[in-house]
Amino acid sequence: MKSIIVFIFFFTFQFSFSQELEHKEYHENGSLKVEYAGKKDVPHGQVRIYYPTGELQAEFSCIEGKQHGISKIYYQSGKLLKEMIFENGEQVGAMKIYYQNGSVEEICFIINGAKTGAYQYFFDNGQIQLDGFVKENQLDGMCTHYDISGKVIKKGKYKLGKPVGTWMEYDALGGTQKEYGND
Repeated sequence: MKSIIVFIFFFTFQFSFSQELEHKEYHENGSLKVEYAGKKDVPHGQVRIYYPTGELQAEFSCIEGKQHGISKIYYQSGKLLKEMIFENGEQVGAMKIYYQNGSVEEICFIINGAKTGAYQYFFDNGQIQLDGFVKENQLDGMCTHYDISGKVIKKGKYKLGKPVGTWMEYDALGGTQKEYGND
């Protein structure tokens, strides 16, 4: 009988310390700062971060303390600022950034921690401003620039963030060529 009581006590004791507890931290003003399930400093599940004034600032999921899945960051107004994807703590895939008015500001892809591949940047009215490619966070490859009304103003190639080769620039009278050194 005594061994059964010891076993139950040991099992209950061990189980209570291995369970994940809800964790909360607070701003100096007493408002909720962050909440998540999991052990202290090792979130597991949904994480929510709040502005000192109480509005949701960010929400994302973690597995064993590493971000995993869709992460969202919000303006203090509650509108979406940024959407991104994480796998095992690393940002990957598509990322969207938004203006405060809700229109898309930027769409890009993250590979090995850097913007790489197709890239689009928009005016705050929703009109595309730049359509092209990036490599390791720099414009790299063919790109087209637009004015705020949607008209093409220039087309050409970038190499590591710098214009190279022959570019076409357009104005109300038509197109002209401009040389930017060697590829």
